[in-house]
Amino acid sequence: MNSDELTTTVWELDEDEFPSDGSIREWAQFLLRYAILAPSSHNSQPWRFAVRDGRIQIFADDARWLEVADHDKRELQISLGCAIENLCTAAAHFGFGYRVEYDDTIDAVDGDHIATVTLHPDGTPSNTRPPGLFDQLTERYTSHDLFEDRPLPQSTRDILRQCVFDGDVSLHLIEDSDRKRSIGELQAAADLRLMDDREYRKELGYWLGIGALGQSWLMARIAQAVVTTFDLGNRESQNNSKLIRSAPVLGLLVTETDAPAARIKTGRVYERLALAASANSVATHPMSQILELPEKRDELGTLAAIGDGVPQHLFRLGYTDEPKDHTPRWPLEKGPLDTTVTFRDGSYRLSEPDRKRRHCRPELAASAPECVHPRTTAPVASVHDAPRTPRL
Repeated sequence: MNSDELTTTVWELDEDEFPSDGSIREWAQFLLRYAILAPSSHNSQPWRFAVRDGRIQIFADDARWLEVADHDKRELQISLGCAIENLCTAAAHFGFGYRVEYDDTIDAVDGDHIATVTLHPDGTPSNTRPPGLFDQLTERYTSHDLFEDRPLPQSTRDILRQCVFDGDVSLHLIEDSDRKRSIGELQAAADLRLMDDREYRKELGYWLGIGALGQSWLMARIAQAVVTTFDLGNRESQNNSKLIRSAPVLGLLVTETDAPAARIKTGRVYERLALAASANSVATHPMSQILELPEKRDELGTLAAIGDGVPQHLFRLGYTDEPKDHTPRWPLEKGPLDTTVTFRDGSYRLSEPDRKRRHCRPELAASAPECVHPRTTAPVASVHDAPRTPRL
């Protein structure tokens, strides 16, 4: 997938264009146009899809794995869960029943296949979600703004809680100002540690440089140079700590285990929450830095008083009047849809060229033409030109 193909036009979906007289394959591909609108860390979009009859297979694209920031693939798996939830929300809207099956070999070192969603045109659509979520698939966005000093009404919090019906995932809403202040301090410490790591900055700079966050060609490369060259830890820690404290509510998704399937379900729940929040004019903003450091992750669990649970996903909830700003996506036809998937011995695998590409890292792209991402370079610029650190 070429970075020049990133576009925001994918958000301009018209449900009236659904091919009602088409084949089940055409139906599935139309639904996948909603799946690719899911959020992902650094907007890395680490998903690939294959359609076989009424089955949609979801794969992890390891070429888009953030090896430094996301060493254990927690964020990658949460991102995949978000895409699955978008797909299921769209399927239910268009009248499909569906079944989601998670791959029980997900822990395997060479396991690509994450899940299969099977569409049932004559099935009963799921009605467990709060109403109005489908309309938010093209409206949801991530806010990086300070939130207004305005509490979330109880009715809104009740709607958010209705989004959590996966038995393995629980939602903790944190409103106590002292606890939020302590989490803000933990956030600052995590930012300082991460931004002190040159490899972390190099990885972040790469995604900024290809324009994944929607900047112009010039600004993207300036941002890459600044983030890669300078330690912006002090600035990031102060900014993000303020963002934490400004939120009337912090959300924390917790699971019973740290297994990949639990993380994928976390992503599904988060996306459901984000869509419901958007339907109620509430902005959302994932904050992943604390969770990227094992000792800080443990401290967060203690601060949030979650007992024996595993903290998986921290995010802000609040109100802002900032304009909605969608980040670009690679269109379905430009890479996310895989037409060469093979089926062997009951397991799904990407084609050999895709498997080679999947293992290419940005650092190797200059010498490996089959890699997904071209390496980019940028001039050194002022520290003040750098954008905020992107999140999911």
